[in-house]
This record gives sequence, structure tokens and C-alpha cells, in this order.
Amino acid sequence: MKWKVCGMREPENIQEVAALGPNFMGFIWAPKSPRYVGQDFIIPALPEKTKAVGVFVNETTDNIIALSKNAGFSVVQLHGEEGQTEIEALQAAGLQVIKAISVGSAKDLDLTDQPDFYLFDTKKGAQVGGTGEHFDWSLLTHYKLDIPYILAGGLQARDVEKVKDFPGLYALDFNSKLEIRPAFKDVEQVKELVKQL
Repeated sequence: MKWKVCGMREPENIQEVAALGPNFMGFIWAPKSPRYVGQDFIIPALPEKTKAVGVFVNETTDNIIALSKNAGFSVVQLHGEEGQTEIEALQAAGLQVIKAISVGSAKDLDLTDQPDFYLFDTKKGAQVGGTGEHFDWSLLTHYKLDIPYILAGGLQARDVEKVKDFPGLYALDFNSKLEIRPAFKDVEQVKELVKQL
């Protein structure tokens, strides 16, 4: 099972978590997030197996492409109103695209965009980004597309066994439930997660 740790920022913590072998590591360029890295952030060198992900909310395509070159990420995660036009422009620039979808009902899975991956998270009012809570995973039985998806929403080590056989599931996304404080992960919890995976 592939896995992603999102909301990283502190250099030493990044290296400790990266040493445990995540497939993806997410860095948030959304100023309203408590895990915002700042415009001048440069992603430290990561192991070859770990892809860096830049996370954005309604950022311009040009800015994302420029930041990908300056900061060093090859995957983009979009949490705003971005659609197929933006997805294709980012893909044309050589970036893989994850499109985040807030799931509250089956109709939220009636999707037409063509990213490389979807990311399914919990819907909560007007909040953009993660909620740290599960949604009703039985809704995933309504997902019929061939595009693989990443599951997010308050995941922790004990959830791995519950979700690992979901059809179409590509990876699990972990963030707030592994934290000591925003943007700082508990390395011992991440080690426990690796055992479960």
C-alpha cells in the first residue's frame, strides 16, 4: 500500500519521516493553512522513492509551475475550484496532478476531470483542505472511474486494515492524526504506521 504524509515543514522532521519511506510527502502553499510553508520554502532533498507534492488552493497555474521549479516538487495537489483546463496545463508542464474532492454524498463522486489521481477527503461546510475527520467510506462503492484515488480524512495507523482492500484505492494520506503540533509529525507514530502498512 502506497502512503503519503502531508503538511510537512520542519527540516529535521522532514528527514526523519522521509527515512521511513513514504511514497509521497506533501508541502502546503496555502497561506490560510497552519501548515503553510511560505513562498520561499525549498523542499530538502528526499529519498528517490519519495515524491514531493506541492499543495495549493486556487493558485494560478503559472505560479504553481514556477514554484515547482524553484521549490522542487513534481506532483501538484489542487484543493480549490481548479478544473480540467488547469489540470491539463500543469500536466503539459510535466507535473502529475492530484485533484482533491470533498466527499459528503454519492453525487460528489460523479466526476468529469481527468487528473492523474483523485484525493477523497471529508466535506465540512465551507472549509477548504483537510478536516481531520473520516467520511462515510461506503460511498466509495459509487466510484466507477478508472482514475486511481488517494484516501484522506483523519487517517491513522489503525485505519489501514479497514480500507486497504477498497477497489481503486492507490494510496493513503496521513496528516493531522500523526502530529505533535501543526506541521510536525510524531516519528514514533509514523513508525507504527509503517508496521501497519
